[in-house]
Amino acid sequence: MKICIIYHSETGNTRHVAQHIASVTTDSRLVEVTDRKRHFALTRFLMQCNAARGERKTEIEPSHLDVREYDLLVFGSPVWAFKPTPAIHTMIDAIDNCGKKRAVAFVTCGGRAGQSEEVFRKWIESRGMIFAGFIAVNQKDIEDDAANADLVTFVKAAAPKLM
Repeated sequence: MKICIIYHSETGNTRHVAQHIASVTTDSRLVEVTDRKRHFALTRFLMQCNAARGERKTEIEPSHLDVREYDLLVFGSPVWAFKPTPAIHTMIDAIDNCGKKRAVAFVTCGGRAGQSEEVFRKWIESRGMIFAGFIAVNQKDIEDDAANADLVTFVKAAAPKLM
């Protein structure tokens, strides 16, 4: 089974989790989505949280992605204003050949995941993918062996033939 791990990371926490998933799966690909929109340094965080809260989109790189060859899609995002980021939202809408693919999502957060699961489900299902699960990884647990074991169990449950 082939897996594509698509994530947006600002501080490196989400990247770390995505890389961990890739390290325990065979035949996986990492795709980091970056926000290309320019923000003023003083207002960057507030503007990005406002955009996340409104479920708005942004300019991203890569601008599209064909996932035809993959069996499972894993989406990852930090939590901003209790929701996933505009960059991952834009990427989900820019994916080609994703219909009927199984998809799971994870978020990294310093507190609560808020509405992230519901929002990911809505975005994934609106593209014709099958929402197969969600997990939140708290910032304090990113290096924790037990939390990482839970993450591996989560991915295995979404794709039993993956490991």
